Amino acid sequence: MADYERYGDYNDLGDEETPGRRRPVLRLLKILVSLSLFLFCGFLIFRLVVAEYYPRDLRRFRMTEPLVAYAETHDLSTEKVKIRVPYDNNVRASFIADNLMIERGAGAVQFTLRLSRYTMTRLADVLGEDVGKKPDESRFVVVLQDDLGNRYEKTEEIGRSYLWYRAVKYCFDGVRFDGVGWIRADVYLASDPDAAEPYASIPVLDFSGGDDASTLN
Repeated sequence: MADYERYGDYNDLGDEETPGRRRPVLRLLKILVSLSLFLFCGFLIFRLVVAEYYPRDLRRFRMTEPLVAYAETHDLSTEKVKIRVPYDNNVRASFIADNLMIERGAGAVQFTLRLSRYTMTRLADVLGEDVGKKPDESRFVVVLQDDLGNRYEKTEEIGRSYLWYRAVKYCFDGVRFDGVGWIRADVYLASDPDAAEPYASIPVLDFSGGDDASTLN
């Protein structure tokens, strides 16, 4: 009887060892899950930060030749304006507009357009040819158009590439503001700059409800 009891004790010891052997596996699973969540959250934060990032010189107000001449006899009062609808399509945008600044007295309008790989993918679909994956603003012509029919060509542009984006700062001078309801950035294909309709449009300024502007220091 004593041997049988000892045999039962041995069985009990074996049963107790099973959870112990599972603990490293459970611990590993917890580590993997935690690491996956950490990487996922980190990726989301990274994308949010990148979405708001622009090189410094593209965020600054650029003194074009007309602005330099204007500043010799006038004080500048540059305004930073929030673009209410900063994209050409609310589902899959080819262009994102940001960093809008205006100088009303000089009629200056400056903003950045950001291109991505999707910009080139959509262009390839439209043209039916391979245009490469690298964002290339030379394939597009950007002009300003207002509701009065005025059309303005760019004075200067400067582009920068970073990560998977290409951001281009466009500067326009001599833009009329009085009596204007809206001003939009029209994008045309460089292969057809005089097309009846633009390839894409972004309403950069809307004066119908007043613009949200703040004077830059």
